[in-house]
Amino acid sequence: MSVEVFRDHIAKPWANGAGITYEIVRSPETTDFDWRISLADIDDDGPFSVLQGIDRWIVLMEGDHMILASDEGDHRVEEHVPYSFPGELAVDCTLGSGPARDLNIMTRRGRVDSWVEVLTEGSHDLDTSRGTHIIVCLAGETEFDEVELEYRDAAILTGNPLVTTTGAFAHIQLQAL
Repeated sequence: MSVEVFRDHIAKPWANGAGITYEIVRSPETTDFDWRISLADIDDDGPFSVLQGIDRWIVLMEGDHMILASDEGDHRVEEHVPYSFPGELAVDCTLGSGPARDLNIMTRRGRVDSWVEVLTEGSHDLDTSRGTHIIVCLAGETEFDEVELEYRDAAILTGNPLVTTTGAFAHIQLQAL
């Protein structure tokens, strides 16, 4: 099994300029990505960036909750519960009680499909034989094959690792079309 670990994240402005995102990894490493994984600190209520042709997942890592309001209605995002929506949807975010941090998974529609699940305390067998698999430590510590991830750390996996966590981690599956 080979593994690539990401501990240092690159700060970049949001597309709408309203905040900062911390890019974990993207492919390819150009502005026209097929997929991108990042963290965002949300300090105030306000709009999310509108991203044409992008499918988005969001996982609240810190914070009470967020209400995402759009023409399609309101959705309450709870901690560690993945939520997906199209990037061209105009979304306004209202924070529950103070700042929040979230994990963002963005894929270019028609090029990559994605699925996100959050796994909690215990051991989990992951079949990573198809596609690209990334895990991001959301709480506690996460480890596999003598590799230890702490909060915000991420890794691209291959093989069929047994992943153990004392808290929670996001398992992101990406499949090229």
